[in-house]
Amino acid sequence: MTGSSFDLVVVGAGAGGLATANRAASLGARVLVLEKGADVGGSAALSAGILWTAPDLATLWRVQPDADPVLGPLVVEGYERAVADVRAAGAEVSEPWADHLEWGLACKIDIPALFAAWSAEVRASGSLLTQVSEVELVRERGRVAGVEYTHEGRRERASAPATVLATGGFQGDPELRQAFIGHGADDIAVRSNPCSVGDGFRLGKAAGGAASRHLSAFYGHLLPSPMAVTRERLLRLTLYFSAYGVLVNRDGRRFTDESLGDEVSNQFVVRQPGRRAVLIWDERVQRERALAVPYPSGMALDRHAEATALGARAARCADLGELVDAVAGWGVDGTALAATLDGYRRFAAGEAVALDAPASSPCRLGDGGPYYALEVQPCITIPFGGLRVDGDARVLDRDGVSVPGLYAVGADAGGAQDLRYIGGLVFGFVFGRRAAEAALCRA
Repeated sequence: MTGSSFDLVVVGAGAGGLATANRAASLGARVLVLEKGADVGGSAALSAGILWTAPDLATLWRVQPDADPVLGPLVVEGYERAVADVRAAGAEVSEPWADHLEWGLACKIDIPALFAAWSAEVRASGSLLTQVSEVELVRERGRVAGVEYTHEGRRERASAPATVLATGGFQGDPELRQAFIGHGADDIAVRSNPCSVGDGFRLGKAAGGAASRHLSAFYGHLLPSPMAVTRERLLRLTLYFSAYGVLVNRDGRRFTDESLGDEVSNQFVVRQPGRRAVLIWDERVQRERALAVPYPSGMALDRHAEATALGARAARCADLGELVDAVAGWGVDGTALAATLDGYRRFAAGEAVALDAPASSPCRLGDGGPYYALEVQPCITIPFGGLRVDGDARVLDRDGVSVPGLYAVGADAGGAQDLRYIGGLVFGFVFGRRAAEAALCRA
């Protein structure tokens, strides 16, 4: 085994890992980055490149009332700094928009250019290795003192005062999905980097780190069903507009407030019979929402038509009676569905009707067709749970004491988000910077 010394070791080269390594390199540190995959970028490289979060603390607490009281505000307060870091790397940043998913502050960034610049910065002063396997933390005198790993068939050892875990979460591991999310989550689609299988979580736990809160919550979006999830279909067929439709389970009943957002409905579908649901909407929603661009840099296309062409269970009917019959053919209780839609329409018209689930902003299903229906399936992009960390990304043990020499960022660090979603890239960028500064004891 050969050995070398660095100022910082980062395990994982996705958004959080590269942000950490870049900031450390800019502070003069010699950094080693170890990436499991063949390329850098992780799940961020598959994303739409939207850097966003809540615009202020009032919005944060309205959307995430049970989020971490320390981590959430740091993300909101660190957003502009994160945007500045992207610009400083020479990557393109769009003009901001202020209504992402109805309430978020967002901009589009050039992910490939950013990660190329950050990777070059790290390589200029340290080392960035891909296709690394069998990473283990080295512990000496009660602290994490580096890593051992295998690269190109050789076992190597790297010593460093601090190590940052940034492997992207546990979404790719069926065992951890089932253990924390439950409800058959081991069998749901994965909408992210396939290398993120909980390596960071397991390493952190083995070193004495504790699990965070919100282990059963996760980010993802509804997709048509049945349909295999491929990289090309991730963004094209994401059903962002589900917040303006009606969702029912196989019992023909609503089970969530759709207006909370597609990413919330996605989590509730996991808890339904067969982990499937049916999304129903009218021609107005089809025209104004389903066919519209979901965000300024998004794609305008007919997702219902594309899903139909791919063999998903889809229907376009002249009236609701015809639609109920079509959906009943998919195994949904038609009698209950007819009653659900009738009650929902009367509630939306102002009548006092008891609903199976709240409808804080009900969609008024039109009086005339056509009507649309699509069977949907849940998927996971990143978990909201992970290792417990403080505001400087230090991994904490069960007593809330930091594990010396160990940090976690990105989806390896959990607890900051609850049921609703307030950004992904921003967490990696904000806490990557904070982890590097804390690890190197520099502000």
